[in-house]
Amino acid sequence: MSETQIDGLADSAHDASARDLQVAIRDVLGALPSGESPGQCQDCGGQIEPLRLDLLPGTTQCAACARRLARIATPSLN
Repeated sequence: MSETQIDGLADSAHDASARDLQVAIRDVLGALPSGESPGQCQDCGGQIEPLRLDLLPGTTQCAACARRLARIATPSLN
């Protein structure tokens, strides 16, 4: 394989990686809550922390419920 072919493959891989990263960022940003938050957790009924509301406007879960849900949704690697 020539150096030009290797450079072309490297450029293609870089472009594909950049596209995948852009898609992943767009997906994550699209999943963030938006709008007004009710201020009350939809899961436990408790108050959503003011700092959490500042950081994630529109969130519908308190920090404890969000952590619990993240642990359930994330499979263990052990």
